[in-house]
Amino acid sequence: MADLNFHKDLRDRDAISARRRELLSDAVDFTESGSLRKGFSRDFLKYLDELSFRMVTGGEDYYALFLSRTIREIDFTLTYPTASVMRKGSVVFMFNPLSFLFLEELEARAMIKHEIYHIILKHHSREKALKNKYQKLAISLGMDISVNQYITNLPHFAERINSVNVRFNLNLRTNETLEFYVESIHDAMMKMDRKSLDLKKDNGIDIETAHDRWAESETEDEDRSRETIKAILSHAGDKGVPGEILKILETGGKGRINWQSSVRRALRTVPKGRRKTVARLDRRQPDRLDLKGELRDFAPDITVALDISGSISDKDMNGFLTEMLMLTRQHDAPIRVLECDNEVRRDYMIRSIKDIRPLLERRGGTRFSPVFEYIRENNLRSTFLVYFTDGEGEDRLSMSPVHFRTLWVVLGTSISLKDPRGDVFILKVDREEVDRTYGLQVMRTLLHEWAR
Repeated sequence: MADLNFHKDLRDRDAISARRRELLSDAVDFTESGSLRKGFSRDFLKYLDELSFRMVTGGEDYYALFLSRTIREIDFTLTYPTASVMRKGSVVFMFNPLSFLFLEELEARAMIKHEIYHIILKHHSREKALKNKYQKLAISLGMDISVNQYITNLPHFAERINSVNVRFNLNLRTNETLEFYVESIHDAMMKMDRKSLDLKKDNGIDIETAHDRWAESETEDEDRSRETIKAILSHAGDKGVPGEILKILETGGKGRINWQSSVRRALRTVPKGRRKTVARLDRRQPDRLDLKGELRDFAPDITVALDISGSISDKDMNGFLTEMLMLTRQHDAPIRVLECDNEVRRDYMIRSIKDIRPLLERRGGTRFSPVFEYIRENNLRSTFLVYFTDGEGEDRLSMSPVHFRTLWVVLGTSISLKDPRGDVFILKVDREEVDRTYGLQVMRTLLHEWAR
């Protein structure tokens, strides 16, 4: 049976390769004569359908399903094999047959994934926020290396972190934000002469202008386009989301709080049981050098209180989610999440973004005291409480906290409590920074769909 499947795969691969060569010949004839064979567009779209089917059978059904919900167009003027624009609330996936058909099957599938990652991470709008501050080439390179690090089988002209590091004498690493890459490349470019920055390839592909068509995206329908993308992602994620997508989404935002320092302070303060160590002899049998002694373990419980009251906007919530994600990365143990407004609505545990549940329906006003009452009633005295809120609640707690420490993360200018009984961190999030958390917005949408 394995041999039959292997031979069938070879036959399918030969068939799609033959179709690609025929279409490529037609495309080359068009560039020389200016006349395109009748039926070429239909046959090219059929070739894309065959690629999609191959992606499904190859375990990449997420990307095939995504592509199936877009409008596909041919454009010989593109300076890159693929491009995408938002038009009338729809995602338009564009292909330059000439450069796209030069790609082998696996390379073509990689370029489809490349463009989908750009769409998921909302690079179209983030590029607009960067273009008046940084060099165009730096933005283009930053966008490409921020997604290409998650893709295999890319064509030779696709820029990677290593190639950018060598060209600009940098030491960029994986899992950084688009904005970080762009700023680093821009600073390096400013120290070089323009001649050394020419990245136009021998095959006519120009990295600097690769994303020029994005400017055609219609900004007046941005909300409609956002909803369309969410619907497409929900459809594509019907059978689950690939691990590389989850990894991309997890790196979509950078927190503002030094969680490593905050957690380290908690580690030094709250004992939690005992742990074995070779640094101390066993008290009961001190002559047994082969036995480990014990030390107190300072690994605190962490509880996150998440304000889901009606006064918390979607933008504010995305800022909170970014910080929660950063916190999970700095703490190996599970974290308790309390969703609350004027009472505690839900209590569950998380280890990573995949465990974050879709939010409950937004309610009325905010009261801080119910969280502290809940901590006392459930005997969570050793917990380190991180309370995410807009700061608008009562001015006095109904009881003195029984747990050891509280960190208030306030998205606003102040907290209404006269005595917050803990540290207060004012989290300022502007529009540009919220855009960086777009992957988290997408993830929450997918989680909401899966939970139905």
